[in-house]
Amino acid sequence: MAFARRLAILPGGLGGLGSSIGQKLRQQGARIAILYAPFEAARRDDLLKSGYGASGNLDDIHTYECDITSPDSVQTAFSSLEKQIINPTSSSPYERAFPSILINTAGYVSLSDMEITPPEETLKHLAVNLYGPMLCSQAFARLFFAASKTAEASLSPPPPGRIVSISSQAAHAALHRHGAYCASKAGLLGLTRSMASEWGSRGITANTVSPTVAWTDLARKAWGETTVRDAFLANIPTGKFALPEEVADSVLFLCQDSSGMINGADIRVDGGFTVR
Repeated sequence: MAFARRLAILPGGLGGLGSSIGQKLRQQGARIAILYAPFEAARRDDLLKSGYGASGNLDDIHTYECDITSPDSVQTAFSSLEKQIINPTSSSPYERAFPSILINTAGYVSLSDMEITPPEETLKHLAVNLYGPMLCSQAFARLFFAASKTAEASLSPPPPGRIVSISSQAAHAALHRHGAYCASKAGLLGLTRSMASEWGSRGITANTVSPTVAWTDLARKAWGETTVRDAFLANIPTGKFALPEEVADSVLFLCQDSSGMINGADIRVDGGFTVR
């Protein structure tokens, strides 16, 4: 399998889009480490079963509660998964896995007219959609560089590092009442280009995927009104929202060993929304 003995870390991996990505990585042999938000703790088991299979063995999936906007929380989560998965003790039941993939899929959005958007809402968008991915990417890079040195010392070439962050069509086009969201997702593109520039020579590529609305359970609730949904779909040349699996396929493509020359790029899975 393409990702055998490799660890894929997914902040937001219990969500509808995150679980679709996680499942595809898992099907290719990756070990999965999910960082879930504190507000998801009470529903963790249900979300895990609904996203990754109500039956069957889930032993290859590890979960860690983490507030990605808190440096201490991020460090605690990454330290825990390092001890459990990357450098397990000899008595551990788990096989060692190399920290190869990070998928920044956690996100936040709320709608507000620009002139009355509360400061705390702007800061929350920036914290979850930009600061959180930066903290997680920094923690991942440190793990990757350390593991690569260990692999090189044993004369084993390390797998490549892959960071893929979920941005949005809102990074490229102004969406009505999405001011803070647009700003945070556009910032994520800039952050990704910087990571691509600094870390490309050290084995990590960094890219983004910018989807239109992904048709998850949450999206069905948000876009349930036919009139509102049809009005938005009229702006998408293909006339439909993206399926989570379609977004996940683009993410998986960027994670492949053969995608090593794609660095600092953005794939728009938006049906052509941003070409108009």
